[in-house]
Parts: sequence; C-alpha cells; structure tokens
Amino acid sequence: MKKKLIEKTEPVKPGKRKHDWQQTIQEVENILVVNIWYKKELMARHCINVDTRDFGTLKKGIWYDTKIEDSIGVPLEYYSSAYYYGAWREEKDRWNLRQEDEKRILELLKQWKSSWRKENAIELISHAESEVMRQRRENAEMRRQDRVTAMMNRIPPLPTDWPEWVDKMLTNGRNWLLKNKYTKDWHCSACGGTIKKLDGEKNLKDGQDVICPLCGEKVLIRKRKRSMEIKDRAHLIQPIDDQVSVARHFSMSAEFYPVEDGKKEISWEEEVRIILNKDPKAKCACDIYWRQWSGFDNRGNPTNRRIGHCYLYDAGIGEAFRGTEYEPFARLFGELAAARMHLDFNDMMIGSQDERYVGMMEMLYRGRFYRLMEEESSKISVWNYGYKGEMELRGKNAEEVLQLYDKQKVNRLRERNGDSRMLVWMRWSDAYGQKISDAELIWLERNAVWPSTIGKMDEYMTLTQIINYVEKQKRTSYVGWRGDKVIEQYLDYVNMCERLKKHMDDEMVYKPRELKRRHDEAVKEIAAREAELLAEEYSAKYGEAEKVLKAIHKKFEFSGEDFLIIVPRKIVEIVQEGRALHHCAGATDRYFDRIKQNETYICFLRRIEAPDEPFYTIEVEPGGTIRQHRGMYDEEPDIEKVKPFLQKWQKEIRKRMSKEDHELAAVSKEKREANIEELKARKNTRVLEGLMEDFMEAI
Repeated sequence: MKKKLIEKTEPVKPGKRKHDWQQTIQEVENILVVNIWYKKELMARHCINVDTRDFGTLKKGIWYDTKIEDSIGVPLEYYSSAYYYGAWREEKDRWNLRQEDEKRILELLKQWKSSWRKENAIELISHAESEVMRQRRENAEMRRQDRVTAMMNRIPPLPTDWPEWVDKMLTNGRNWLLKNKYTKDWHCSACGGTIKKLDGEKNLKDGQDVICPLCGEKVLIRKRKRSMEIKDRAHLIQPIDDQVSVARHFSMSAEFYPVEDGKKEISWEEEVRIILNKDPKAKCACDIYWRQWSGFDNRGNPTNRRIGHCYLYDAGIGEAFRGTEYEPFARLFGELAAARMHLDFNDMMIGSQDERYVGMMEMLYRGRFYRLMEEESSKISVWNYGYKGEMELRGKNAEEVLQLYDKQKVNRLRERNGDSRMLVWMRWSDAYGQKISDAELIWLERNAVWPSTIGKMDEYMTLTQIINYVEKQKRTSYVGWRGDKVIEQYLDYVNMCERLKKHMDDEMVYKPRELKRRHDEAVKEIAAREAELLAEEYSAKYGEAEKVLKAIHKKFEFSGEDFLIIVPRKIVEIVQEGRALHHCAGATDRYFDRIKQNETYICFLRRIEAPDEPFYTIEVEPGGTIRQHRGMYDEEPDIEKVKPFLQKWQKEIRKRMSKEDHELAAVSKEKREANIEELKARKNTRVLEGLMEDFMEAI
C-alpha cells in the first residue's frame, strides 16, 4: 500500500446530495480509494490495491487494518449475521455511492467477482477482503507451526541412563514377588518367571526380602498386593544452545501384573516442554509447549496437562540455567535433585526472581525442614509471581523466617520434620503460652485440626481438654467422625447457646457430656423460638427505627370499608411481610435506614375481612406521598379498588400533619428526587419505570 502517496492526494469531495453519509471514489495508480464523508466531514479513506487485494483505512492520519464495513462504522457482528441475507439496513443509511462510481468499482474489481453470487460494490469489496484475511490467517498459522516444529526439533534426546533413573525414583530399583490370587503361583517381576511353590512360604512375611529361585535376584514379597502400580512425575532440565534451554515434565509409572512372563514395566510420557530463554531481549522468560493430540504446541492446553510436585533429574541443571532468569536456583536445584527431594520445581522457578524466596528455600533445605520446603515450594502465585505462604521472606535467620522465636520449638520442628500445620501450632503455643505434647501434635495432624479450626473453643477449654473432650465424643456420640468435624458440631452448638442466651460460664452448658443430644435439643429450641429470637435480634439492630414506627402509628393508621392501614411495631414484622409477599421490603437495610431518618415509613395495607393476612406493603413519605405499593411477587391485585382507598388515606394523613411533619416531607422529597436523578444517570430504566408506576403524590 502506497501510504505516503495516498496521504498526499487530496480526497474527492462529495456532491450536493441530501444524504448525511456519502462516499466518493478516486484512483491513485492501482489503488482504489473510497472516501467516506459524514455531513461534509471526512471520516475515513478506505484503500484497496486492485492487483494484490491489500487494504487499509486512513482515519485522522492513522492507518488501520480494517475492512470496508468497519471503515464506515457498521458493527462487524451485525454485518456478518444479517448482511448475507440481503438485510443490511445500515447500507441504506451509510452506503450512498453515485451510480457511475458503483459501476466503476465493479469494473475495477471484476476479477474478484464470484461466478455464483450476485454482488454490489460493497459486497464485492467485503468478500474479497474477507478472503484476504482468511489467507493471511492461514499463512500466519503455517508460519507459526513451522516455528513450533523447528523448536521441537532442537530438543535434545533423553539421557542414556533415563530408564534406570526413572526406575530408581519410582521403585528404588526394587523388584517384587507377588502371588496370583487364582492359581496360587508366585510371579517374579525381575525375570517374569512363575514359581509353583516357594520354600517356606508359610513363614514368609509381607515386606521381606528373598532371593528368586529362578533368576537369583533379590525381590520383595508383597502378600497383600495382587498387582503393583506406582506413578509419579519427573522433571528434566537440559541445555540446548547459547539461546535457549528446556525444562521437560514427564508422568512416569512402574507396573507389574502377576501373569505368565510378566515383568516390571517402566514407562513415561512427556507432557510439557518449557523453553527457557537466555536472550535478555526476549518477550518472556519462557515459552510453554503442551502435548496435544498432534504433538507439542504452544497454543493452548486442550488435553489439560498439569505440572506439580516431582523428582528432578540431577545432571545438566547448572549449564541449562546459565543465562536464564532461573539461574539463582542453579546450585540449589542440583543439590535438591541429588537428594531426591520431591518438590514443585516449576513453581519454584516462577519465584526465582525474588531473591528473598530463593534464600528462604535454601534456608529450609540447609536447616533440614524438608516437609515445610515441600509445601512452600508450591506457594507461588502464577498471576503475580509472588509468594503466598506462611513464611516471613524478610527474615534474616530461621527464627525470623519461621516467625518462631523459641529455639527449642525451632529444633522440635526440625527433629519431627514438621509441616505447616505443626508450625502454626508452634506459633499458637507461643502466643497462648500452652504446651503441646508430641502425642497431641500427632492427634492434631491425624484429625486435620488447625488453630483456626477450634475457633472460640479455646475460650472454654485448654488444648489438652479439647482433645480429650473430642475423643470422648468420638467414642460415644460421633463414632467414626474425624476430630475437625466433631469440633464443627461443637462450635455450632456454642453459637446456638449464645443465641439462646444460655449461661456460657456454666460447665454443664459449654461442656455437655452428650454433645450430639444437646446439639439436637438446641436445634429444636431455635426452631421453636425462631420468631421470638428473630424479633429480638432485629430490635437490637434497628431499635431506632422501631421507635419511629411506634411514634407514627396513630398518625398513619387508617380504616375504610374494604381496607385498612396498619403500622408495624417491630422491624421483624416488615421482614416477615416481605417474605410472605416475596418482595424486597425487609430483605435490605435501606428501608430500615429510611425509617430511622424519617425519610419514608413502611405500612401494611390489609383487607377488612382478613386483617392478619399480608396483602400490600406500602412505602410512604411523612407527607403521605406513596413511593411504592407492592403485593405478592411485586404484583398489584385489585389495584382499581386499592388506589381510591390510598387516595383517601393520603388526604387523612395531610390533615393530621404537624409543622415538623411538613419539614420532614420536604426533606424526603429532596432525597427522592436525588435518588431518581441517580437512577437516570445509571440508566436503570427498569427500576425507574417501576417507581413511576407506583408513585402517588399526596395532594
């Protein structure tokens, strides 16, 4: 596209026609230029190379790679869905070419014209441009695939000792001797041989090493296993050249089934390849290729491959990391691989740019906090690459990093190879001054109990008492339950007791012998007293609003031949009314706040023959103006009878108003108008329409 030439060429101006939208055409060498005008103002110049089909749009001095329909401002999705059926209404409004210009376009682009489709000028241009874009996409995808293939061809072969290494990680090089369930024969995974009878087999124990009489290999007896299957993950980091390295992720398995000639089989499948860039000018530190149905590709992960904790192959790491963003972990990764640590190495690589995280992981390894290290290795956010674990990265020593300032507890954590749960409990022990025995730590781990699990339970019992109490309940009331689930039941019971205003300083209350029975009794009592308790809670929360309702009931209550108006005394009555009629009154605090501020009040409209049955809920201002009147599901039953009654009620309110009421009514009106303006600004037409339908101004 000869852009500079087009920019220098003056556009052809439109003639004196009535249309706001007009187009003129001109030819600049082999380029057709469509000038798009709106009310005599040039909006865009769409250019098409007649020979090559290249196209572009010049708008206010900037070039865009857009199609003809985008150039004249017609939404592409509308155009695509309706245009091909001859229903492009925007064409009538915006596409206004002179007849001779239309013919000229068809003549210039005749080689593009379809033999089976009848097209006008804009259709012809659009279809041709669509074909160009399709071809561009195909060419771009082919080039991308070529780049992927070229990169995958650079991946080095697996190390020669890879099968032995996989076997070592999965089985430690061990073989097994299993007994066939049906034939009672023994099968060796080393040689695949079948042994009809094993000498002294009655005295052999599970997990005992014996020598296979067929091959002479040491094998491990597994009496309780009918087959063996061990699966895990592996990570291989390899250098490629001075530009890139590769981190490869595998799933691996060791399988043995006791059948004739069956042996232990070691297998693996490569699932992810991460290309590590060494060029500091590269767009990103790495590029991820996922195994897909047709091979590895860096576009998407349709087969849902995952990366997690794994073993790391212990060779080539330093050379592979050299020059990459992951170099800070080069030495430590080599040591971790040699030590056969099972970690989330991929997440650790993501956090490698934070030297504090690198230092913290090295401290955990040197300090022999192996379980903690395993957990913390996966606590890196893939969104912001930040650490999200329990440690203090700014710490300068083990105590500060662990936030555990008692060296005896630090040593205890190391000696027990404790995890993050033990660490949190050690911190809790420091904070509350309670000792935790080894047996208690074991119980807390087995029962999945954290300090956050016990909640307010420690307000009533020590940790030792909590454990003893939960164990007793597990033996009697909650047989087979895990400890954390029993604690949930206890906390639920305590919350109900507090709601029922039980004496929580009484041991018979806070530490019942039969927790399940007392819990179930509390549930029944709550259900029986639900209305009473609810009223108390709402009164405590909205006491000021209830005072207002009590003050206005004489002024607003009114009775007619068919209907009457009732002012509720309690906020809970409004909540119950809203639930009965299935509308929003009582479901949100804003109505209660308005009552408290004397902006509006909630009243109930009832039928004379059924004064206790909810019928209409009315929101009314101090001056009698009705903002809303809603029946069941926001409907308005018998509205032709209800409105005349409401008008009589409004007149009665006006008679009863004091000077203070007039002042409150003026303020309420201002707030109502401000609310309407806010809704208009938000373009909330649905709510506005509902308010306008309900609005009844007091006259």
